[in-house]
Amino acid sequence: MHFHDLVRPELPRLHGLALRLSRDPEGAEDLLQSALEQGLRRFGQLRDPGAFRVWMSRIVVRTWQNGRARKRPDQVALHEVPVHDDTVARREAGGRIHQALAELPEAQRIAVWMIDGLGYRFGEAAEILAISPGTVASRVARGRSALRVTLGDLATSGGLR
Repeated sequence: MHFHDLVRPELPRLHGLALRLSRDPEGAEDLLQSALEQGLRRFGQLRDPGAFRVWMSRIVVRTWQNGRARKRPDQVALHEVPVHDDTVARREAGGRIHQALAELPEAQRIAVWMIDGLGYRFGEAAEILAISPGTVASRVARGRSALRVTLGDLATSGGLR
């Protein structure tokens, strides 16, 4: 197997992860490019092609963490991904959801997005983030609980409850 054969089907998920981490479309592109370069350089170290998704996702997260460590806090991008929905109501709801996610503590936001937004399994997210599956589950549970409180009226008015 070649790197490009394994990475091609994972690009949408990796891009989604980079976008959530960087919270900036241009930053996500840069992050993903850097991570892909690192992945290609280190591809010989991958022993199990079945673990590629987790391995590459971990590289994205570590690349992001390393980049943040080099930046001053005021240089970290804090704006949200724009919502591209057709209707005003959906745009407003999407904006509220993005805002509610942005207000979560970073560890919860990342865990919720990895599980609910990108579809990683708890064990995969734990491996990527280098924490225990129980910690991932706890962060997701706390994040979801906070989102339910923040977005409860949206769920009720939208018929989601």
